[in-house]
Amino acid sequence: MKRLTRFGLGLCIALVLAVTACTGPATETPGAPGTGSGSASGGGTVNIYLYQEPAGIFGPLAPASGPDGQVNSLIFQGLLGADPNFELQPILADSYEISPDAKTFTFKLKPGLKWNDGEPLTSADVLFTYNAVANPKAKSAAASMFSSIVGAKEVTDGKADTVSGITAPDDQTVVVKTAEPNFGLLAQIGPTWIMPKHVLGDIPIGELYDNEFFRKPEVTSGPFKFVEYKTSQYVHVVANENATPKPKLSEVYLKPMTSDVATAALGNGELDVATVSPLDLETIKGFDQVAVQEKLGAGFVRLGLNQSRDHFKDERVRQAFLYATNRADLVQKVLLGKAVVQNSDFYTPRAPKDLNEYAYDPAKAKQLLADAGWDSSKEIDLMWVPGQRDRDASATIVQSQLKEVGVNVKLRQVQPSEISKIYGDKDFDMVLYGGGNYAISSDNVSVITSCAKHYPNGGNINYFCDPALDKIMKEANGTVDETKRNELYAQAAKISNEKADLFWLYSPMGLWAVNKRVQGFQAPGSQEVPFWDPASWSISGQ
Repeated sequence: MKRLTRFGLGLCIALVLAVTACTGPATETPGAPGTGSGSASGGGTVNIYLYQEPAGIFGPLAPASGPDGQVNSLIFQGLLGADPNFELQPILADSYEISPDAKTFTFKLKPGLKWNDGEPLTSADVLFTYNAVANPKAKSAAASMFSSIVGAKEVTDGKADTVSGITAPDDQTVVVKTAEPNFGLLAQIGPTWIMPKHVLGDIPIGELYDNEFFRKPEVTSGPFKFVEYKTSQYVHVVANENATPKPKLSEVYLKPMTSDVATAALGNGELDVATVSPLDLETIKGFDQVAVQEKLGAGFVRLGLNQSRDHFKDERVRQAFLYATNRADLVQKVLLGKAVVQNSDFYTPRAPKDLNEYAYDPAKAKQLLADAGWDSSKEIDLMWVPGQRDRDASATIVQSQLKEVGVNVKLRQVQPSEISKIYGDKDFDMVLYGGGNYAISSDNVSVITSCAKHYPNGGNINYFCDPALDKIMKEANGTVDETKRNELYAQAAKISNEKADLFWLYSPMGLWAVNKRVQGFQAPGSQEVPFWDPASWSISGQ
């Protein structure tokens, strides 16, 4: 049995007044009015950059969103979380055990857990959350992650209201049973944000997603309590005195802004923590009050090609797009070498070394397009959320280089609040986005590749489907022998590479600029990743 001992985790951070017309507090001297230092935590305010506007639906039911997830990581907690080394650690759990055949997962909760309203947090809350997230009636974007659990199919088919394989023998214990070995399950359900049953338990399952709670989640268990979200300005959270452990800071402001504005705000002291563009790195290093942390991210930036549309179903078209784009040059000129070219859906350090690198070859791209019967008069759109210099530049480079091989691309800027509807309506050709954590478990790749996990049932927003890949991913995830399991994942990476299921660009380094007054910050990798242990963050002299 695998067992991890108790690990305390909390969260705490804050955000900044950008140099825009937005309102909200800037960094202030510790103890000064407005810092919140009069609370029991007495730790002042920290200001943090959000790389995009949140969609504003907080909690475990909404589709994955980097900025919303970062807010969630301050106010919600899961049984487990991924640390900066991409290792799972207990958070609400005191410990966990996995049976040798990876079919039984047992979690023991920490004693004395409370919601921020003082009510006890018990296994009943975990059962309520897992059953809600697993139920398609709740419009959950993560329902497919629970599909391997005993009884999940009956819930999906409407034959049962709860998943029989999720039980609570007592107030401190949760047991999850799967029909087949599932080594990746822990990394998928463990970090699920837990919801308060005493607040939401009486709401009909079909009405849960649209409940106002998820726009203003005031009862949560994280180190901070939600105060308000002012669109295009900030998310404000304050210290939760019922948290274990209590945060050292008093409040946090998280502010969406463009990356160039964030750089300026770091320079004038209005921002404490931010990811920065490689193009701004030399400027940032010139700020005496700022230190930079670097870490290769666990995800990657890619374009999803909407394969529900006929013109992207032919893998030769998808391969042609890769050959048509000088991704190595993009990494050097736009990312200044602070990234690696991505050639499969798998975490690059673990991927096989003999994958097709799709080196820049416009002639080959043209031939593949001709062989596939590509219509050069067709206009396709490339949508993305603007505001990050590397992604803005990548969009225009892809547009230009595809034009050189006879593909007419129209750029389309969208806002985060529009994304869910666009995905649901399949109203796009290509979407440029990033994120994911494929280092914590290779099985996480199945969330973006599986035929059963097309959006909204999972993260497969490009609607790719290959039964052979699904089969080998399932076999790998159910293989007890670790060496054999890794061999199977390597075979899966080669299938992903050959099929070009995604238009991969690069896996970026996470570049985090941190004001030296902020102590204890650990770079979580890429800018989309939830924050790790900000309850331990403090301000010098506090």
